[in-house]
Amino acid sequence: MITKEVIKEVYKKYRKKPKSVDRLNVGLLFEEVGDTHGIVIEDNKIVINSVEPSSLFHRISLSRVHGIVNFEKTIAIVLHSSIIFLDKNEPKQNVHIKPQPVTFWEKMKMWFGRW
Repeated sequence: MITKEVIKEVYKKYRKKPKSVDRLNVGLLFEEVGDTHGIVIEDNKIVINSVEPSSLFHRISLSRVHGIVNFEKTIAIVLHSSIIFLDKNEPKQNVHIKPQPVTFWEKMKMWFGRW
């Protein structure tokens, strides 16, 4: 099961992009979810055909991918501030968007706003 802690660890482990896109395990996408999600590589971009063409996650540049991770029931495509989880058995996907940290000034506003 993918928990908040697991997601936090994935972001931590893949906070930097690999030195080359050749180091990404792109083959894992085709082995595990290629047929289910209609994945193709075009012009150095991953195209996920199970995602609506109007979505930002339909076509992803390989240069933006930080990692590809295999879980029991899903494959995760890790980006800087989001993770796309592709179900292995069905053409379903979930996206986790990394929340923006609260800035110092926002904390100050919240703290003074209580008075």
